Amino acid sequence: MNVLLGGIRSSLLELELGIAGALNISDPMEVLSGKLQTNAVDPNWAKKAYPSLKGLATWFADLILRVDQLVAWTGQLSLLKSLWLSGFFNPMSFLTAVMQVNARTNNLPLDFMVNRCTFTNFYEIFELSGQPAIGVYGHGLFMEGAGWEDGKGDEEGYITDSKLKDLHPQMPICNVFAVHVDEMSWESMYRCPVYVTAERGPTYVFSANVRMDADDSDTRWILAGAALLMTDD
Repeated sequence: MNVLLGGIRSSLLELELGIAGALNISDPMEVLSGKLQTNAVDPNWAKKAYPSLKGLATWFADLILRVDQLVAWTGQLSLLKSLWLSGFFNPMSFLTAVMQVNARTNNLPLDFMVNRCTFTNFYEIFELSGQPAIGVYGHGLFMEGAGWEDGKGDEEGYITDSKLKDLHPQMPICNVFAVHVDEMSWESMYRCPVYVTAERGPTYVFSANVRMDADDSDTRWILAGAALLMTDD
């Protein structure tokens, strides 16, 4: 993050000096100027950043939120009540850390650990009473190619048909924790791929277990291309 912020600052200062006539206008300055005028992210910034399909205005607002989460986390010096998963440069590294903690706590081999997701019925962080018994709470996921039906009471919700004009419904806060591969059950579960952006492919992170209706089949959601996204592009 510091490298990205430093690069943004230095390139904007150079552009300002170039416009003022204190520096010669270089090719990177011209590219940056053009991108600023067309609400696009400068390619030199994008190289130092994370996968994103957002325009410059929303991309910068997203960047500020990422910085805010890091500042809050370092200021608290302990896990936040819920973590914005897409706010990490490398979400998979954090999920691997979740597996490492569980493996060390239970003296289990890391190579045989997998992450499991249980979705709550809460959408706002203030609704959480505290940290989960195991794992961490995470938010910021969106469904694509399907919808989500909230559960009743403590019952977990399940994947369902998408609603009209709701292309990327927001998912509730989920509890991410690790279990031994032998304890992992995919019964009535859809092995849902999770991507950082709607570009999918190169932005794949991991596969989350998403509950289905008891009479449902995962083939239905595979054919529908149902997936979870970490950013609503």
